[in-house]
Amino acid sequence: MRAVVVGATGYAGQEVVKILARHPEFEIVALTSSRQQQEPVSDIFPYLSRGPSVFVDPKDLSDMEFDWVFSCQGPKQATPYFFEWIERGAKIVDLSADFRFQDIKVYEQAYGSHPAPELLALAKAGYADDPTMDYDNAMRILGNPGCYPTAFYAAVAPLIAQGQSLPLVIVDGKSGVSGAGRAPREHLMMAEMVENVTPYNDPGKHRHTFEMEAVTGQTVVFQPHLMPMARGMELTIYIPNSSLSANSVVELWQDYYDGNAFITVLSPGQKPQTRRVRDTNRIELGVSADERSGTLVLYSALDNLQKGAAGQAVQHVNRWMNWPMELGLE
Repeated sequence: MRAVVVGATGYAGQEVVKILARHPEFEIVALTSSRQQQEPVSDIFPYLSRGPSVFVDPKDLSDMEFDWVFSCQGPKQATPYFFEWIERGAKIVDLSADFRFQDIKVYEQAYGSHPAPELLALAKAGYADDPTMDYDNAMRILGNPGCYPTAFYAAVAPLIAQGQSLPLVIVDGKSGVSGAGRAPREHLMMAEMVENVTPYNDPGKHRHTFEMEAVTGQTVVFQPHLMPMARGMELTIYIPNSSLSANSVVELWQDYYDGNAFITVLSPGQKPQTRRVRDTNRIELGVSADERSGTLVLYSALDNLQKGAAGQAVQHVNRWMNWPMELGLE
């Protein structure tokens, strides 16, 4: 399968290239970059022995033949090209937020006007670890979820599937600075971030809140933080007034993810660690219960660039094509 990676020099794009380079079913035929057009691919990807020699602009893809596009630019940046790519027969995995919501009104709340509402009928969003995810034959665009919502879904979705009502969930999220993108910004410099933890956005203001609320169907209070590390993500999720025990949550997780090599369910009281999932497509889940206050506490850790972006995108394609879900992934 001939693949193009759009936005290949961003952090998520680089991860997609790394995975596709070892994936037995893909051949990389073009890499685009808005900042490094016509510069040598070997400057960023010295390990690519085959494939394109220079980065190109997305508009230059009109003369090329390809089967898949992994679009790794931000919202609204590459989406206008999707019409042409679909007309030429390509399938698209969109790592921006443009196709994560079927309800355009929810998208507009978070991101403003949609760049291609006509394409929503050809798109589907979902989580690659959702055992009920269906890849429709008419689907041409896969809206890859955000990193925080992926960690949230992994912990909470099995409870929802079992019929639990979660009217209020409180989420404390911590992420490495790569989640903020590769564009240079002073507050993300190492000298500013080292030995420093800081909240960002106000509760209810982060765009990923809308994706989390789509999982529960109810209110989520979400406060993210930046951590002094390059990559990695951990959520501590508080569920007040829960009747579930830690042991019952472990059983729910184990049943829901039975046979899934990418989800590690820890025993009650054990805590996940970001370094154990770094550079992998895995998620670690842990659970504790504060019996004094009646609060259930869930923990979810993943690599924001792998499971939270590139790894999940390829996992989706593997399922979409009926290949082994683990193909090309670690």
